[in-house]
Amino acid sequence: MKRFYSVLVLLLLLGSAYGWLDDDFILGRADWNKLPAPVIFAESLHSYDVRHYRLDIDLAMTNASYTAEERVTIKSNVPSLDTFSLHFAGLVCDSVKRNGVPLNFTTPSGLLAINLDTPLPQGESTLINIFFHRESTAQQIGFFFARPPTVRYAHAMTCGCPRDNHYWFACWDWPNDKAERGCEINLTVPDTFQACANGMLDSVTTVSGGKKKFWWRHPYPICTYLMTFSASRFARWDTIVVCPNGDTVPLIYYMWPEDSAGTRNGYRRVPEMIIYFSDTSRFGPYPFERFGMVPGYYGFPWGGMEHQTQVMIHTSYLSGGGEATICHELSHMWWGDMVTHVGYADVWLNEGFATWAECQYMGYLNGRDYFQNYIRGKARRYFNQHRVRDFPIYNPPWSEIYNYGIVYCKGSWILRMLQFLTGDTVWQTPGIFYQALRAYADSFKYRTVATEDFQRITEQVTGISLDTFFNQWVYDRGYPRFYLNWAKEAHGDSWRVIINLYQRNDTNSCPFFHIPLPVRFNLAGESVIVTLRPQDSVYFDTFMFAREPFSLTPDPDNWILDSTIITSVGVAEMVRAPQIRLIRIKPNPAQGVVCFQFSGNLARPLEIYDRAGRRVAVLIPGNSPAINWQRTDQQGRRLPAGVYFARLADDAKPLQFVLID
Repeated sequence: MKRFYSVLVLLLLLGSAYGWLDDDFILGRADWNKLPAPVIFAESLHSYDVRHYRLDIDLAMTNASYTAEERVTIKSNVPSLDTFSLHFAGLVCDSVKRNGVPLNFTTPSGLLAINLDTPLPQGESTLINIFFHRESTAQQIGFFFARPPTVRYAHAMTCGCPRDNHYWFACWDWPNDKAERGCEINLTVPDTFQACANGMLDSVTTVSGGKKKFWWRHPYPICTYLMTFSASRFARWDTIVVCPNGDTVPLIYYMWPEDSAGTRNGYRRVPEMIIYFSDTSRFGPYPFERFGMVPGYYGFPWGGMEHQTQVMIHTSYLSGGGEATICHELSHMWWGDMVTHVGYADVWLNEGFATWAECQYMGYLNGRDYFQNYIRGKARRYFNQHRVRDFPIYNPPWSEIYNYGIVYCKGSWILRMLQFLTGDTVWQTPGIFYQALRAYADSFKYRTVATEDFQRITEQVTGISLDTFFNQWVYDRGYPRFYLNWAKEAHGDSWRVIINLYQRNDTNSCPFFHIPLPVRFNLAGESVIVTLRPQDSVYFDTFMFAREPFSLTPDPDNWILDSTIITSVGVAEMVRAPQIRLIRIKPNPAQGVVCFQFSGNLARPLEIYDRAGRRVAVLIPGNSPAINWQRTDQQGRRLPAGVYFARLADDAKPLQFVLID
């Protein structure tokens, strides 16, 4: 972003810059060295690449109807493009033209299929004019309109996340194809109304019939779900924030007149948030030409929506109390808007990142103790969700792409654990993990990204292999349940502590998570933190201390998404425990109850696997040399006949047994 040192210079330069948004710019013939925004060619995974959207919309503001002309610029990705389709629903297409020549089109379900008059060669661009309108009775999806007495002022707005924007204009409504040269949204409304959209307002012109036209320009790459506009009897106030690197970011807020004073309080921390996130040691420079907010009044079900440069915020936060939501949506300008998931399988790259960023800022704002409670709250939300239904954060079911417990909360903990694994653990002092984030941002700036891209960049920067971590935490489901036994004894003038750590995970989780666990030994007058690094589901270790330990605190700084139960036992029992083995299964074959016998009193779980290697049951011991099993899985269902294997975690080889009917 360019540096501007006064409001006057800012407006002059931006006005000049937006003057370049003509056909030369849209068709790719402009002088790129003069453009006010970086130009990055976004990915394209279909037969054409959208380069630019321009929308001229005339809003009635007395009902839910409007008329529109759209100019969409596309580039061919195939040798000869003679037909292409845009997503299009709930609207009426009146005509389609290319260079003034009418084109044939059809509107199959959910699409606008256009036949070109002459094929478009690969790599060449063309501009298509689409004339369409919206009936006042059309279903309100993506576009919403309300008028008094339902609301105080007539209000039109769009919010089409994740893919309802094709209900208000024709577009490629998936995130994998950003319009690389941005968008223009020009809104005509009665002259008592104001209208806002992505980017900066170039000008306001008078239109016959007592109307005004608001010309909004945004020259940065953008996905359709991040495009938006709103129109109502708005008030507006502006300010500017100076970032740590000297960049200035205009802040433009729209609201209803009676809320103007309240938003001065509700939005008072936005400059601080931008300064915090844009610090060169955190996320780096703010990525767009401005930031702002507009209320989502009618049909808006969320706390906020991260439309690019113009966040839509719930009305309950206009006067205060929305710091967490606002900083969450602001952080999306980096993680979601500048760097966007290529598809909804990778949605956690947006929502997990923003939730983690929200935790970071709320900790900065309120202190370390507040942060610990705050992020533990995210863990509790995930644990509650896990008990009901769990799935990997990667590629969630379509109906669950915005599942708060898994995609948002567990997603935030993925980044929290990566901080720990990479050694970036000093409170509010960004280190190597933040370096990896900035490298990730620089590598995919204004483009789309997949989970493997994030993993690869993090590995390159930190030098740490993360295959096991991503396989278990991102591509699989669940979390570890640790059981920590410990014993102490005097050893000369010192104290010896023996640790036994094992996992007893449920069947909705990996059998064993390869994850370190920090433990704080609370001694007389001091504490010592050590990191346990189990390589199997049963782990033993010994530590020596100069003073007597009186208790243990697992994961005192909340680095690992886990639950831990601590038990203090005698030294003799701890020393004897590693020698216990599974020695006999009877009867074998078994038709009913199966008895597993051990070489001593068992204090760890026994795992049952089927012939395909799937864990089907975990038996919980009662500190006994034998367990009787009813041949049922964790849900109480009777297991079918077949070959099975029983294994203690520290046994090199499982024992085989057979169930018969």
